[in-house]
Amino acid sequence: MFYRLLISLPMMVCFFWSIFFIIRYLNNNEEKHASRSILIFYITATILYIDHWMFFSGIVCLWSEWSYCIANLCVYPLYYAYLNTLTRTRGSREVQLLLLPALLASILFPIGHFYSGTVNAAMTVIFRFCFFLQVVWVMIRGYLLLLRTTKRMDDTYSDNRSQLLNPIYTLLILFCITAVASMTLNFFGRNFFANDTLVILPAIIMSCLLYSLGYVAAHTVIPPETVDNDINAIDSATNEWSNDLIHKIDAVMREKMLFTRPNLTIQDLANAVSSNRTYVSNAINRTYGISFSQYVAKQRVEYAKMILRDPRYTSSKDAIADAISLSGFTSDKTFYRIFKDHTSLTPLAYRKSTT
Repeated sequence: MFYRLLISLPMMVCFFWSIFFIIRYLNNNEEKHASRSILIFYITATILYIDHWMFFSGIVCLWSEWSYCIANLCVYPLYYAYLNTLTRTRGSREVQLLLLPALLASILFPIGHFYSGTVNAAMTVIFRFCFFLQVVWVMIRGYLLLLRTTKRMDDTYSDNRSQLLNPIYTLLILFCITAVASMTLNFFGRNFFANDTLVILPAIIMSCLLYSLGYVAAHTVIPPETVDNDINAIDSATNEWSNDLIHKIDAVMREKMLFTRPNLTIQDLANAVSSNRTYVSNAINRTYGISFSQYVAKQRVEYAKMILRDPRYTSSKDAIADAISLSGFTSDKTFYRIFKDHTSLTPLAYRKSTT
């Protein structure tokens, strides 16, 4: 009884998160797409671990083996679809290709069942290899996806909103750990653990990982929309036109002090110079080799340095407080981190060195 309870833990964890995300999907109008993606993943994982539980409980039948084979080849492509949703990336064609082995397995598995053991063994090896390729592909593509999204956010927002991706990076790390564990178990195969208490340890490990994935997913906020920075977008424009645009951007930022707006976006700047987001982003990238958020942060730091040098402040505490609020920084933590990145000094140390 205790053995069956332990080996059912992954199934129960997936079932719990399936119910949770069903409720969220029905009650959340803002993030329905993300809730639906993670819900489909956990429902598929629930089916997978129901089949696991049946196998290790000695309940073996053709349909459970068939559904296990399909679900096993679906879970990681579905998780990749969820990552696409979180990062607002269009990757439906890629997900469809990743799901192709599952479609083939749904057709070939029942056919192979009626052939010799050699055919079945060959199909098992092929499916395991497909699973391995899926996992490796999703790990690599997932990481590149987050890097690209981070850059897009830095090119769109001034207030370091790419920090919103930290939970998604945590999801990817947990995913990679889960993937390595899955590949290891997939390599040995379920028969290796059959009728053996060794299965209890993988069951506990996978339960913890699956629960952690669900917990982080439940607390992850979908990042805001970004602008795609197409470096070829202004290739047809002349260098003179590009130089005029960056001079205009610099002048507007300096004269109107747009950088002091805490939630300044590249759209705000584009409106101020009567251009569009892509042109403005490319002009900054090409001229200075930095993102929009870095461009704004640099100007905020320079303005903060001017405030910190102001001899009218008799209190360093007041000078730092005004440097934060007047320069456009959204939090003390962000100000201290960015200021030190640019000057290699804390605000207090910088003030003492200049007064």
